[in-house]
Amino acid sequence: MIKNSLLAFCIVFMPSSIWAEENKSTDCFRVQDISGWNALDDERLIIWSPTQSKPFLVTLINHCPGLTFEQSLVFKSTLSRACSNTRDTIYTEDMPCHIKSIQRIDREKAKILISAKKALVLDVRSLKEWQKGHLSNATHIELMNLEKEIGIISKYKKNTIMLYCQSGNRSEQALKILKTLGYTKVINLGGLLEAQELLGEEIVKL
Repeated sequence: MIKNSLLAFCIVFMPSSIWAEENKSTDCFRVQDISGWNALDDERLIIWSPTQSKPFLVTLINHCPGLTFEQSLVFKSTLSRACSNTRDTIYTEDMPCHIKSIQRIDREKAKILISAKKALVLDVRSLKEWQKGHLSNATHIELMNLEKEIGIISKYKKNTIMLYCQSGNRSEQALKILKTLGYTKVINLGGLLEAQELLGEEIVKL
């Protein structure tokens, strides 16, 4: 599950009162306890810690090109733990990446986020809804045409397919159709906004 596990740590200890007002995050992790990480893209990564039951989703302020290719990271923290603090920084080979937020997530969500890197994201809403706004990485097949146009996604039969609609109802119907057709790795993300929040993709219009 964890591809990258070579980690280096640099901690700068400062009086905690200095950052008390600035650092209001409730989700923090001890940099010494990191057992591995998995970059989702150039501004998000999942941190794993053996002392915590749930992983952390770390979102960065700036884009960090090459983050997904890094074999080691240096976490520089103002305290013994990293929180949502712009002074807490992840150093890649190319540049420093400042932490915007840290969110504790369940393992199922982490699994979905990691799978999304190689998944097909499918919008099953109407053409009119699609044109008003859809995820930038999505493919469109309207629910009523799914079986008829299944050839469009047949090459993804062994891949994970992530579905969304407007509220989650049509994507649930699409999930059942795909499973009937032999697609086994299918996930219903729910509505457009839920999918956008989960995957972190931009909503674009035609």
